[in-house]
Amino acid sequence: MNLNRIATGIELVGTTIKNISVENNIVDVEKEAKRNLGLCIKEPTFEKTEEGYFAQILIDFEIEIEQSEEQKFKLNLSLEGAFFSRDEASEEDFKQLVGVNGAAAVIGIARGKIESITANIFNNGKIVIPFVNVLEYYKNISEENSTSELKQNQ
Repeated sequence: MNLNRIATGIELVGTTIKNISVENNIVDVEKEAKRNLGLCIKEPTFEKTEEGYFAQILIDFEIEIEQSEEQKFKLNLSLEGAFFSRDEASEEDFKQLVGVNGAAAVIGIARGKIESITANIFNNGKIVIPFVNVLEYYKNISEENSTSELKQNQ
């Protein structure tokens, strides 16, 4: 199958780690350890260029592991992805593609980076983040904002 026939109007230019911090006193990660994953997709920035549209999206990850009161791990990672429009995608289509497909791509890339980083931190074990349904993420954020606004108006 010719992938150009099903390719979207978005191209990944690259990704970069903007910030990273680690606090750790765990040597071996136990399978039963309590794990928490936090994720925040920031509003993408867009600009029009002579060749098309350019966008950047930043996603913050916060990962915590607690094995005991003394054994804790915390990783904060901010990963930014840069995207360019392809095949004369409209501005509105490109914005949607960056918000959903671009965010999903950055999360996938972060998954590999987090696995690699944590595999080198721990003597045994690594952190594998789950797959994230970006549409459900936005839906939950929208519902949380609506609930928050209702409480403020009461």
